[in-house]
Amino acid sequence: MLPLSFLKLKTRILAPLMMEDAEQNRLEELLMCPVCQDIFKDPRQLPCGHSLCVDCVKKLQEHSTDAPFRCPDCRADFGQGLELQKNYALVSITEDFKLSKRRKEKQAERVYCDCCPKSRTPAFKSCLKCEVSLCREHVKDHLELQAFTGHPLVEPLSDLLERKCPDHQDKVLRYYCTSSRRYICNMCALESKQLSAASDASTVVRRQLTEYMDQHFKLLQEQIEESTNALNSQLAAQRGNPFDRLNGVTVVLLFLWFIVLYYAYNYSVENQTLMDALDRQQSRVHHIYSTIAEHMVDHPLKSHRASHPEDGGIFMWDMDTASRLLGFSADLRTAERVKAALHYPPSDSRFDEAPQVLSTPCFSSGAHFWEVEAEGCWDIALSYRSVRRKAGDNSTFGHNAESWSLGYSGQGGLYAFHDKERTAVAGSLQSSRITVEVNFEEGRISFSTVGSIKTLLHQFKAELKEPVCLGLGLYHVDPPSRASVVKFL
Repeated sequence: MLPLSFLKLKTRILAPLMMEDAEQNRLEELLMCPVCQDIFKDPRQLPCGHSLCVDCVKKLQEHSTDAPFRCPDCRADFGQGLELQKNYALVSITEDFKLSKRRKEKQAERVYCDCCPKSRTPAFKSCLKCEVSLCREHVKDHLELQAFTGHPLVEPLSDLLERKCPDHQDKVLRYYCTSSRRYICNMCALESKQLSAASDASTVVRRQLTEYMDQHFKLLQEQIEESTNALNSQLAAQRGNPFDRLNGVTVVLLFLWFIVLYYAYNYSVENQTLMDALDRQQSRVHHIYSTIAEHMVDHPLKSHRASHPEDGGIFMWDMDTASRLLGFSADLRTAERVKAALHYPPSDSRFDEAPQVLSTPCFSSGAHFWEVEAEGCWDIALSYRSVRRKAGDNSTFGHNAESWSLGYSGQGGLYAFHDKERTAVAGSLQSSRITVEVNFEEGRISFSTVGSIKTLLHQFKAELKEPVCLGLGLYHVDPPSRASVVKFL
């Protein structure tokens, strides 16, 4: 026998829940169509006050073509000419009930940690970038490690794909578009603005072209009228001699023909000029919005860039040499490998195939030093400015005689490259920082790792005959490959 106090406590806890379920069931019964026995779908109100789904009314009318239409609830007779009104109040109540029901069903789903499959620990947060749900223990890495900066954490979700943009898989749905009536991400919003700007530019150019054509057409009409009047005058003066009349008509017709050819040629030239201007304007708008997208969308470069770079001069990556598969920070000191090719202006100095970039300035004498913070899969190189850039010419750093590089596979393997010769490096990285030193007088190129102490990884001996500059290659998108120059002397 259970104690009476326990039974009273149990009744006190369960009573509100049972009452709420009873009210929910009662409301569902009231919102149920008497014909299809389902929740109302686009209900229509009969003259008697009862409501039916619009599809149910049509089916009843089809089956009662000869007999008068009757209400299924009260059996009221309305004859053949039945006019129905949409029950807007019932539509609103039905939609709210369906939404509330779906919300409760979703809340009833329990989300568990994906990293604890055996213990089924309840999830504390869901990462939209990693697409996993994490408990309080496993979410600590996302909160503490720098590698997870920019990973959005939300309340546990049973279906993470509901919050991801179907067009841009790496982006989160953030805004509601009233025109398309759907949720969109940052990239969708930027693309919409870009399309609108291009459309406005096209409208302006089309209006200018129309005005130009109208103006020249009026001028052509006036000149044709003047020519016609001159022709009539000549015909009136030369009616006595048929041969003179013929020669005059021929001259006038040839004159008119040359006028038409002249304006047709001018129109084609002007039209081509305007179309070229439109193409340049659209290309410029597309490039501006691509640059804005790179710097305004939540980008990991912001957290990766060094806070206080220490250098002895102005250093930046040379955008004329940058591959279209590399994105850069606003100060041009940080680079990252991107998935989709960016829109940079055409340049003969740009790397076509290899995702690489050279720095500026270059040096031809003395001793110089760079310190680079890198992660992912990378090549850090010292290269002549004349290194090959085009596809199929062995343009990758270290695969030609114009560059010396240190490569990291992202999984612990270090290799030194020069002129297609690969040398395995026995040392290991103490941290993510690498120093590159060059001494022209000694003919020495050194790569070292910086930790608690500076450790030499590999050294090249070379007779440097041309100016050299720092080179960088980034090869993987996932996990991300990026690098920043933090010191330059």
